[in-house]
Amino acid sequence: MSETHEASFHATGSLTRDEYGEAVRTAGLFRGGRAVAALATVLLAAAGVTLSSDGLTVRPAVLGIAAAYGLLVLLVLPRWAAARGFRTGGACEEKRVVVDGTGIEVFRGGEPQRIVWDEVRWYHETPRLHVFVGRSRRRRCLVVLPKRLFTAPGESELLAAFAHARAGDGS
Repeated sequence: MSETHEASFHATGSLTRDEYGEAVRTAGLFRGGRAVAALATVLLAAAGVTLSSDGLTVRPAVLGIAAAYGLLVLLVLPRWAAARGFRTGGACEEKRVVVDGTGIEVFRGGEPQRIVWDEVRWYHETPRLHVFVGRSRRRRCLVVLPKRLFTAPGESELLAAFAHARAGDGS
């Protein structure tokens, strides 16, 4: 275990759109918003149905609006936001990432961005990715390292052990 405390990992490359989408799903960036949107859709649909002495009164216009709202907010907007984040956040740009005992440093263009381990909330490993989620200066940070960037044998597994020891899994 002492070898993981002194380890330093370097990776250079860029993310694909599929990898970024997988990282966003893994990090659960839209999970809370989707729960609120689902509740709002149900409440809006409930407003379209009323109980009276004659039975149920259904207002198709309100139900149609609820269905359109649900489709837009639950399906379209999260995908649009993830695609926009991929384009505007520079996820497709080539970056160099260094993970060491002090934290994670991302070099993209000019000034490097550093996230210290105290700011990393959790780490999750998928079959294709290492995903770090944190908060730095009131901003949510998402650092994604594709496993394909690690070419040395066992390097990806060592990074996973190191990240679990430093950041944990958020529980």
